[in-house]
Amino acid sequence: MRKTVQMVLPLVALLALLVAPMVASADANGDTGEWTTVVNARLGLRVRSGPSLTEPVTFVLYNGQEVKVVGEPVWYQGIRWVELDFDRWDGVHVSGWCASAYLANYPGYEEPQDGYTGEEGYKVTSSIGLRLRSGPGLGYAVQRIVPYGTILERTDTASVTADGLTWVELDVNGTGLWAASEYLTKVP
Repeated sequence: MRKTVQMVLPLVALLALLVAPMVASADANGDTGEWTTVVNARLGLRVRSGPSLTEPVTFVLYNGQEVKVVGEPVWYQGIRWVELDFDRWDGVHVSGWCASAYLANYPGYEEPQDGYTGEEGYKVTSSIGLRLRSGPGLGYAVQRIVPYGTILERTDTASVTADGLTWVELDVNGTGLWAASEYLTKVP
């Protein structure tokens, strides 16, 4: 028991020496904002240059990476976007935009601020996003993956049952893509 205590104390002291400069530098820079952890992005989270699926991907964050949310969220394309500040693996400080549904402090669904005015919208309820396919069935190619909370407009095409799922066609920027209705909830 005595040897264990003698071995642990130097480790605790070393840890304190390593952590103290980081805490001091954060306080000195006034950088004490809330930090969150990237989650539900097992394969990584794409960071874009702006709040849109059409903006180029500038960086991919790894699952569990710490980021700082700055500014107010922006609703666009049915997605709640937030701007991030983070340090790259090489220590360079960068910023970009991501869907807030993939962050640990995601507050849940709120009605979009840009106002959903469609007649029949569907919100993605799958926590890991939803694959939109070129046709109604698992055998069709995945064209896009949209994050949790995205609101999409339904087309006039009738539902189709295939592979044990009910498929609905959704309008994505003028293109009809198919999604399993089990992962969607109708919104007013």
